[in-house]
Amino acid sequence: MKFVKCLLFALSLCSLVALTGCDLPFKLPFDLPFGKEDPVVVSVGKVNLTQSKLLSMVPNWNSLDDRTRLAFLEHWIDEEVAYQEAMDAGIMSDSVLSGQIESTVRKLVVDYYLQTFADTMLIGDAEKLSYYQEHRENYLRGKTSISGAILYFKTWANADAYYKEMKSRALNVVPAENPLISEIVKFDTVTASPDTCMIKEIETFPIGKLSVMRYCGGALKMAIVTERLDSAEVRPYKDVAEDVSNMVWLEHRNTVMERLKKEWKMKRPIFSKSTVFSEKESE
Repeated sequence: MKFVKCLLFALSLCSLVALTGCDLPFKLPFDLPFGKEDPVVVSVGKVNLTQSKLLSMVPNWNSLDDRTRLAFLEHWIDEEVAYQEAMDAGIMSDSVLSGQIESTVRKLVVDYYLQTFADTMLIGDAEKLSYYQEHRENYLRGKTSISGAILYFKTWANADAYYKEMKSRALNVVPAENPLISEIVKFDTVTASPDTCMIKEIETFPIGKLSVMRYCGGALKMAIVTERLDSAEVRPYKDVAEDVSNMVWLEHRNTVMERLKKEWKMKRPIFSKSTVFSEKESE
């Protein structure tokens, strides 16, 4: 609590000096590092968190309430204090840390450099339309859906009797309740199997024909599909233009990146003197 009060006092002084540009009416026991060009919000040792740096870290700073601002500044101070302590202790000489830093820097450099190429890639309308024409199956208006029911039975005798009665009938509606059936669970225009044990593929399951009885999932069941809707209508290009654009850009980027990597490899001699695979694996 004492720290928060001190921080509030320091922030108040910072605001007073930065906003008014006036001299304080009293002498402080220390020199403030706050300038007028780019005011320092908080300083730890010789490290300053300036207003411009703060805004780059927290762009919505001006819309935050005081509690959130103080929480952020306290976190920054804690981290900066710990960082300075670590540097004073010579932590950078640790070989493990050095290896981790080098690996991280390499990845950041590579990712940033490759991104500079990606940012300049432009895709023409002709390429987008060509992709759409070649991948029309990806833009169907809908998916195959089925309607029907799963029938549950308590005993094999009931299931056998019901199957013998209904197996030769053509059913275009869900069967009515029957004393032999313990439960009927209906499904309507589903695009995925409601019970993969009974209906493995909705596209090929027979329509209007009662399936053979099967015990699975802890119950004795039969399945009936009364209707199947196959939608093969392709959505108009204007409706999928954004998705097409994204897909074309991704394909174009991958192609360009592969070409660049090959070109870069050709510019440099690359040799390997070590055995990559063991003798057993290479036989």
